[in-house]
This record gives sequence, structure tokens and C-alpha cells, in this order.
Amino acid sequence: MCLNIHPNAASNFNEKANGLIGLIEEFPIEKQKKSSFNSDLNVAASFTDKDIIGEIEVVKSDYRGNTIQQFFHFSDKKFGLSESNYSELREIAERIQSLAAVRSVLSLSFVAKKLFSWISQKYRGLNVPDLFIDYLDAEASTVIKTITSWIPIANLEVETAFTVSGSEIRPFSKTVIDKWAAEVEGLAGENKENALKLFEQIRKDYQGLAAVVTTTTSEPGYANDYALEEAQKITAVLGIFSGATLMPDIKCVSNIKGSELIAQSTTFIVGDEDTFQMTSGIIDKASAKYWRLGQRDIIEIQKTGLDTISSILMSDSPTNFEESILNAIFLYSKSAFTADPVEKVVYMLSSLESILLKNENEPIQQNLAERIAVFTAQELTKRKAIIKMIKSIYGVRSRYLHHGHTSSELKLISEFMMQVWIFYIQLLANVAQFSTQEEFVNAIDDHKLS
Repeated sequence: MCLNIHPNAASNFNEKANGLIGLIEEFPIEKQKKSSFNSDLNVAASFTDKDIIGEIEVVKSDYRGNTIQQFFHFSDKKFGLSESNYSELREIAERIQSLAAVRSVLSLSFVAKKLFSWISQKYRGLNVPDLFIDYLDAEASTVIKTITSWIPIANLEVETAFTVSGSEIRPFSKTVIDKWAAEVEGLAGENKENALKLFEQIRKDYQGLAAVVTTTTSEPGYANDYALEEAQKITAVLGIFSGATLMPDIKCVSNIKGSELIAQSTTFIVGDEDTFQMTSGIIDKASAKYWRLGQRDIIEIQKTGLDTISSILMSDSPTNFEESILNAIFLYSKSAFTADPVEKVVYMLSSLESILLKNENEPIQQNLAERIAVFTAQELTKRKAIIKMIKSIYGVRSRYLHHGHTSSELKLISEFMMQVWIFYIQLLANVAQFSTQEEFVNAIDDHKLS
């Protein structure tokens, strides 16, 4: 078998899957709703019946795009599961997907789709395996393969490959694209011209950028989900080292290509004398900086803390303290992706509170300020200055203004950002010293009183 599921678990899930067949019911076929008004949006292409391959999936989704009902047609009638019964199907799929033999090779979407496909085919009396787990195993065996996914990072170029978490950051080089182009053109046949155009666009949009490269042995849906999750984590962590966590009014735009969010505008100007002008430009020019990481830069950020974060991300059994650090790190990283100074402060304070407070009942400002001061400074004068600064920062947070900040506020925020950076560098250097967050906070409090 492709999926090595324990016989008892397989028997349990086969029974539950079989029970879903009895929940199928008939639904009325709804007439297609007419639009309330005609759209003037440009139509780039149209689909006809000839473009449809295989059976049409009919689903009902919630406002987030999650499937909450699914249907099939049989004997000119519409059948499916009600919302509550589809919820039961999804719960069974989630439990199957959580099995050790399944969760690293199949996506939840794949398991749920195959479960619905199996019950619908059984209902129609089609020739499928009697047991769902056998059916799932057979379907999985046809699609599981080794897949390498490349997800480009906007506005980032790297000199050499390096590892973060379970993936690599690699240059999306001309050599790589040339190799892909040659392979695809060889298979394109009559569509060779279209293939050439595709790779011309790929070179234009992506060549030279860095990419998160992830390899899995799985079905394509899982490979895509896992690669995207890896890319999101890795770009978040890299953002910490971009410099945007040290400057109050710029943001890192080295995010997954397509989600970098560089603010732009287009203005159409129509004059009195039939003149017409269109202007486009970047609003936040300070944030639209290209980031290049040479080999020395990569080694430096690895030593500074990237390697430590990477090792925690790769750990199969992280300690409570390591999990607390990751939670704080990802909160901290959000400050790198906004150019609003007070938003940066909000994210940074949230991250510090998550790692430095014992519970939500203790006084926040005093304890947070004192613990940062004790952990990052030795001299009494310096500690007092840090405490005063952090209390002032809470005042800035409470005066949340988007329309501008005084020079003194920006100076205070800059000083605070540097202190937070120092805190996190020292925190990452002390990962191995503690097993739990409580141990870490108690050690700071003990040192304060010693």
C-alpha cells in the first residue's frame, strides 16, 4: 500500500465513510440567477462546453471560499450533502489527513475531494473499491511523486543558495530558466510559439530574483500548500534582517512575489481643452528598495540569528521556550512589513508581551520595561533609561495617529526599535538556556532581585 495506515484506524474510517453514503439527499435544481445589471468589465476569454474536461464539481462556499456543501448529478437529479452533513465529511477527512502516514503526503483538500467522490460513486453504483481507505490509497498512488516548488521573492537577489527551515533560498537564475524552457519546448509540439512567449514573460518577471525552493514527495496539492507555508514563514523571518525593523518609516517589500504590496497610484487628468494625461507612480518610494544579499551578508545574518530560528523551525519536538520564541518572532516580523511607525510599535510590543509576561493579570508596562532592561543592560543608568523609554513608547501607542508623527516621536520609536533588536538577538543567543517561557521570565526576575 502507498499509505501505511494501521488496520484498526483504517477499519474505523472505512465505517465512518460508509455512513456518509446514507446522508446523501436530493436537492432542487436551481435556475441560473440573472445578474442585477450588465457588467462593463473587459472580457478576455470565454469558456464553452468543449472546454470542460471530466465531471463538473458543484460546490457551495462560505464567504472565505471554504466548501460547505458539495453536489453531483445523477439521473437528471441533483444530490449531495447538507451543510451539517458536509461538515461531518470534512471532520472525517481532517482526522484521516492528521494520521502520520497521510499528513506529509496528502493535502486536506485531496482527502476531502476523494471522500466525496467515493461516496457519490458508491451511491450511483459505480465500480469503485468497497472500502474508502483502499480507494484513497489507489488514488494517492497515482499522484504522489517528488515535486520541487519554486516560489519567487520580490525585490530580493541572493549571490548563493542557503537553507532556512526545510527549504532553500536559491537564485532564480537564467541557467535554471533556460533548462526549464528547453524541456518544455521539446514537449510543446505545435504550441512551441506559446511556450516561447511564456518563458519570455517568466524571464521578464522573475529572472534574477531569489526563490524559496521546497522539495516534497507528495501529491501536487500538498506540495503547493507546504511550499507556500514554507515561503510565508521564510519571508517573514528574512524580513527581520532586512533593516525595516530598525527604521520607523520604511517597510520590507521582499515578500512572496505578488504580495509585496508596494503602494502605487494612477491618476487620469482631463483638461479643459480636450487634453488627456495618465500618470502612474510609487507612493512610498523609500520602501521600494531592492535588497541584495551577497555571500558575506548571508553569513552575517545566519550568525546573527537566522540559523537559530531555522533550527527551531526544523525541530520535530521544540521545547515550550522554543515555541514561545517562534510565536514572538513571527509577531515581531510583522513590524518589518509596514511603513507606519505606530503599527511597528504595536507589533513589537505585542511580540514582547507574548514572551516576557507571565500572564495577562500582572502589570504590563512596569514588568515589560523592567524585564527588557534587566535582560539587555548591565548598568543601572542604562536600565533606568530603557524603562523610561518603554513607558514613553506605550504613550505613543495610545496616541495612534496615521496622519503624521513628530520628529521627537520618530526618534523615540527609532531608539525603541534598536532596543527591541538587541533584545531579540540576545534572546536567540540564549535559546538553549531554558526549557520553558516561565523559566526564562523567572530567571530575569531573580536576576533583578539578586
